[in-house]
Amino acid sequence: MNDSVSVEINPLETDIFLERTIMLRETQFWSRAALADLQLRKLKRLVRHVERTVPFYRDFMRKEGFSWTDIHNLGDLKRFPLIDKQTIQDAYEAFLPDGIDRTGLMSRTTGGSTGTPLTVFADLAFHARDKANTEHYMNVFGLDIFRHRSIRLYGDAIPAELTARGQHWKMVDDRKLVMSCYAIARHTAPAYVEAIGSFAPTYIHTRPSAILPLARYILEDGLPLACPIRYVFCDGEYVTAGQRRIIERAFQARLVNIYGHSEGCLVGHPCPFSDNLHFLPQVGILEFLDTAGHPVSGEGGRGELVATGFNNDVFPLIRYRTRDVGIMGGEACPCGRHYPILREVEGRMQDYVVDSHGGLVPLAPAVFNYNDMDWRGIREFQVVQERPGALHFLIQPEPDGWMTQSDSAETLDMVVRRLSAILGDGFTITAGLTDRIERTVLGKHRYLRQYLDLNDRLE
Repeated sequence: MNDSVSVEINPLETDIFLERTIMLRETQFWSRAALADLQLRKLKRLVRHVERTVPFYRDFMRKEGFSWTDIHNLGDLKRFPLIDKQTIQDAYEAFLPDGIDRTGLMSRTTGGSTGTPLTVFADLAFHARDKANTEHYMNVFGLDIFRHRSIRLYGDAIPAELTARGQHWKMVDDRKLVMSCYAIARHTAPAYVEAIGSFAPTYIHTRPSAILPLARYILEDGLPLACPIRYVFCDGEYVTAGQRRIIERAFQARLVNIYGHSEGCLVGHPCPFSDNLHFLPQVGILEFLDTAGHPVSGEGGRGELVATGFNNDVFPLIRYRTRDVGIMGGEACPCGRHYPILREVEGRMQDYVVDSHGGLVPLAPAVFNYNDMDWRGIREFQVVQERPGALHFLIQPEPDGWMTQSDSAETLDMVVRRLSAILGDGFTITAGLTDRIERTVLGKHRYLRQYLDLNDRLE
């Protein structure tokens, strides 16, 4: 996530965070009818808000001849059109409320799993609700972000003075240690394991592709962990059964796969009884649709996740196509929560690249690293690998508008410089501008075109 303006007030210290945490705790075991009533009230409020202040929705509602007072049940949501990133990019300003002052807002510029960047604005209230969502699903597993120690293992850049002495992690505070996954190799794995043991975290937060190499070294080389770890929380990618087995066996911990996205419309978490994803109805409405836009029903059915979010008044999204594909779960769970349940989300498979030494490196933690990368001003990007150790970035700039950077050479230099710092000396990175990004025969955009055969290396 790239925050264009720092949030001076800590969202964890706001009344909104506290109220949200209490609300999620008190409503998590409500009946389906009570949750549906809660969603309807939130939907009416959302539609009233967009009709009054958001040009895209206001113009559509006027054209179609309906008002927020015409929303009588959740089925009335279908009066709105399906939208996607392209819809938003084509009319970006129309999705922002009238008279919105971007000063002081937080922005998330995300490449997403499709590689099409989108900048989403949010205010402190959204940020507080988002943190409360995290605190809630941690509470589901008996954890507390204010008490338990944790490690973040992603693609974060580590200060040069630390990496120069072989330390690829940094302390944030006495409860959080941040590690970079890009220095993990067989010869560095013992140091990583020792650092983890010394810090003694209760849980690790990571991506599957970021932690998998370390898990393999732990198992292959018999590296002992000096402390027990209860959970490994993974997000952002599809987790294969083989990856789950390796990670859980290496860390002797349960892997908890979390569904979330930068747009902030949906959150899905497992529970102590099941790995199925429970989608919080308090956060937004999940529609599960087939390719024709019809609802998918029945356990095992496959469909696309379409989201309507309740939490972000400064960038509200209604019937937003996530382009993520999932498999429907059963209607009931022993945990007693009456939430929409998916067996898994299978549409966000991570991609690997091969470094100059022939090693597999996860690309997603670098290009979707919101702390160190900035995709503003870039309409789409694509990474091409044709030989080990060489990556070429194709950059399609925004044609016009406030996100466009005036100096294209500066944009290319930024991409090469920042990604080289994250990925290290195992890659030669180049970048060039393009008028269009090549798509698949099905019209889909892939953020990585991998021409090397990885089948014999991946789990």
